[in-house]
Amino acid sequence: MKTLTMQKLKKQENRMGYLFASPWLFGLIVLGMFPILASFYISFTNYDMLSMPRFIGFANYRILFTNDNLFWKSMGNTMYHVVIAIPLGIVVGVALALLLNNKIKGMSIYRTLFYLPNVVSVVAMSLLWLWLFNPNFGIVNEILGPIYRLLDMEPLRWHQAVETSKMTLIIMGLWSAGGSMVIYLAQMQDIPTTLYESAEIDGANWIKKTIYITLPLMTPSIFFNFIMGIIGGFQVFTIAYIMTSGGPAQSTYYYAYYMFDKMIADQQMGMASAMAWILLVIVLFFTVIALRLNKYVVYLGDES
Repeated sequence: MKTLTMQKLKKQENRMGYLFASPWLFGLIVLGMFPILASFYISFTNYDMLSMPRFIGFANYRILFTNDNLFWKSMGNTMYHVVIAIPLGIVVGVALALLLNNKIKGMSIYRTLFYLPNVVSVVAMSLLWLWLFNPNFGIVNEILGPIYRLLDMEPLRWHQAVETSKMTLIIMGLWSAGGSMVIYLAQMQDIPTTLYESAEIDGANWIKKTIYITLPLMTPSIFFNFIMGIIGGFQVFTIAYIMTSGGPAQSTYYYAYYMFDKMIADQQMGMASAMAWILLVIVLFFTVIALRLNKYVVYLGDES
């Protein structure tokens, strides 16, 4: 009897889930399915958006993989960004959440201030950081001036130098770490205080409580932001388009930027569609691997 009741509740829960998801499902099926299928077909054609698509089979894919150095360069730039930016973003987001989880008067103001960059337009944020990182009069080099003089070195040129351009964009992206911080903070405040009280009775200090209680119980939200970071990291475009235009020397010429140029500048819609589907496969590949590792890295509590 209990089993039948649980099954009934499960079915009701599933129906409610589909009901609430129905507007998105409608948009995906009615408004999104045709463009998705059309782009898949166009990826096998030579299409300049001015004439009818001409079917050429796997030629676009073959050219990209075997006869396009920019394809591999843009992929390498993107992989660099993903490998560095995602772990760094997680560390900064968790650190901010730990810092802002203290019960201090006016803490809600600090939380709001750290989240505010996430509501700022990416274009406006990029223009702001262009000024901050300006090698000649930017505030970043002004602050680091004493260190430059102490080490007897020239001021960094940040986004204008090949050596530092990628890291400059990664550092800039950390300004919006408040978005993930909110998720971490929400889960952190959901941790039972009894666990901390028990640890304090056993003599655990703040560091031990963080390592053995807080971080393990935050792994679901960390894993969620890791997956979202993979998806977003492979699509980085706007900050490179505004701040560096893919330069210097194509050091920030990311995959999405190259796909944009293929579509808009070169009017090679077939090639751009092929790149979009390659990107889908790559993101799906890394996401599936991450999901397979889920049971090894995410603590879900005592299942017994």
